Parts: sequence; structure tokens; C-alpha cells
Amino acid sequence: MLRCDSCHIDVEGQLRRCPLCGSPLSGTPSPDPFPDVPPVRQAFHVGGLVGTITAVLCLVALLLLAVGLVTIPEAVAIVGVLLVNYLFLRNILAHATSGLRMVERYFFVLLAMALLVYFATRAPVVSTFIVPLLCIVALLANGVLLAIFRSRFIEGYAKYLIMDIVLGGVPLLLVAFGQAAWPWPAVVSAVLALLLLAVLLVGTRGQFARESCKLFDRG
Repeated sequence: MLRCDSCHIDVEGQLRRCPLCGSPLSGTPSPDPFPDVPPVRQAFHVGGLVGTITAVLCLVALLLLAVGLVTIPEAVAIVGVLLVNYLFLRNILAHATSGLRMVERYFFVLLAMALLVYFATRAPVVSTFIVPLLCIVALLANGVLLAIFRSRFIEGYAKYLIMDIVLGGVPLLLVAFGQAAWPWPAVVSAVLALLLLAVLLVGTRGQFARESCKLFDRG
């Protein structure tokens, strides 16, 4: 057993100096109570993998631009979408506290990226099908979550429900401004948004209205 003559304490292990005062220890070292375990190295870094994939896809977009398969606005839109997606996924991996909340937010990121791609490329498939499909999936998913969790989902996710309902009408705006080639996916999205709003207003006994008022109450 090692001993510090200055502090008058016994020290286990194989230290050379007192951990309190730094004086040299006297006596015979004893076996270290903490085994010498080599540090565990993380073999798989998800964040690094996402960054690598993003960098590779950005290089592919630049190569497509170099060979003339995409235009400059299209290449900029692709790279912008990839970078936004990477930043959001990195934030999820680093700070995710609620997986469901991250999924709700990811819908807004995907919708923003789809609109960015459309306004850069003017590809009708994006405005006609991809944007409405994203809204439809989000509205259906919120409907299922509402049926499962009921009041708990409204209490914690009222603001996301409001934003999803509002964004459900975005595809119809694209149709109104002549940006979509076929109106029916947009109509389905708008109808689902209205149905979800009706369920929330009628079927939740005023809870959705109360939670919505809290969001706008600055008092």
C-alpha cells in the first residue's frame, strides 16, 4: 500500500505522486483497482458516413454538369438539397431528443428541398407528384399518430399539426398558378388537410383549439 506522508492517507494502485498534494508516495504499490481496459473505438460513425455520401453525390452532380447532362441551376439545386439534407441529418444525430419530433421536422425539410428542386428545374413531375405526395404522406402519418396517441399527440405536436394542415394546401396553390400538370394529387392533399382539421376541431373536444391558442398567446 502506498502512503502520502504529507496528507497521511493511503493510496491504492500504482501512482507515483499523491492525487491530493502531488507529493511523492512511499511504500509498496498495490494492484490497480481499476483494470487497464483499452478505449473502445467506434468502428462505425454514422455522421461521417452521411457526410461521405453527401460529398460523393455532390461530386456526381458536378460531373453531370461537366458533361452537360444537367444545367447550372439544376446542379446548384441538387447540391443545395444534398447540403441541407446533410446538415439536418447531422443535427438529428448530434442533438436528437425525440425521434418523432425529428421526423415531423424532416417533412418540412423534404418539402423545402422538393420546392427548391422544382423552381430550379421546372420539372413538372416534382410539382405534380412529389410535392403532393410528401404532403399526403405527412397528413396520413399525422392522422395515424392522432388515432394512436390522441390527446398526448395534440398536446406535444399541435404546432406541427397546424403547419402540416397549412402546407397541405401548397400543392393546390401550384395548380392554381399553373405549375402542376395534373390537379388530382393536389386535390387529394387539400382534402386530407381539411379532413384532419375537421377531426381536430370536432373530435378533440376543444383540446386542439386550446393548444393552438397557447402557441399564439404572448401574454
